[in-house]
Amino acid sequence: MEEKNKKDEKNFELRSEKVRSIVGQIPSSLVRYGITIIGIVLLFLFVIAYFLPYKQVYSGVATIREMEPGNPADSVETTILLRFETKRMNEAEDEQIDIQTPKGSIEGQLMALSSVRDTLERQEARCRFKTTDIHAMEHQTVDFRIVRSSGNLLRKILGDLGR
Repeated sequence: MEEKNKKDEKNFELRSEKVRSIVGQIPSSLVRYGITIIGIVLLFLFVIAYFLPYKQVYSGVATIREMEPGNPADSVETTILLRFETKRMNEAEDEQIDIQTPKGSIEGQLMALSSVRDTLERQEARCRFKTTDIHAMEHQTVDFRIVRSSGNLLRKILGDLGR
């Protein structure tokens, strides 16, 4: 240990007078306050990222099959085929799905999503819709959108850094 301390002192002594004066000088108030302000700004950004929700949006084309007959309830459970555009969901349970029609938007509940895809890259999805809304869409292909909230932005950022 003593050898290391002597070596450090020797290296310090080899430096010029200007370097020794700079190293021995207390930083100016501008530098101290600048570092403090940078730290506060970073802390503020982390707090904002913690409170911002992170939402993933999935979209594509849905093919609505024939409705199952004999269900007089106000909502009907049916199977539709979803073809995702860019991002693909691997699993889904109790997600909200919005079907875009020429007359407006139909909201439904995505109950389950099959992981198996057919030759057209479509996945079977079990969904629940209001009976009055979905019967008009029978045997049609329409656009859909699923918005999944998955925690906050800070968790997403830190999760991506850990990979």
